[in-house]
Amino acid sequence: MDKNKPMFDMDHAREITDGDIEFLKELIEIFKTDCPEKLAEISRAIKEKNFNALDETAHSLKGSSGNMGLTYVYELSHKLEKMGKSKNIEGADKTLKELEEELERFNNFISMPGWEEK
Repeated sequence: MDKNKPMFDMDHAREITDGDIEFLKELIEIFKTDCPEKLAEISRAIKEKNFNALDETAHSLKGSSGNMGLTYVYELSHKLEKMGKSKNIEGADKTLKELEEELERFNNFISMPGWEEK
């Protein structure tokens, strides 16, 4: 995974919202509201070795993060999804921790005044 990629592809986000920043902010709020539950589900799925739940929840997070233009969150979610599909969760805890850190970085970014101008 390439840490040099933008954490948040603002061009993509503007494209999917036709440049409507208020709509983008609403989408981000919905995303932020859903994330803690999805992360908890992923964590539980890893602990319980529930490969199906890991696959489905990571797939859902992958889709929403991809729509938002969250490049690295998308890649990490995809990695967890593949672990669920292949029933091999070796390294899943580490990937989940990276995912949590990346989402925290995103939350910090969008809490800065003027982030939408970047």
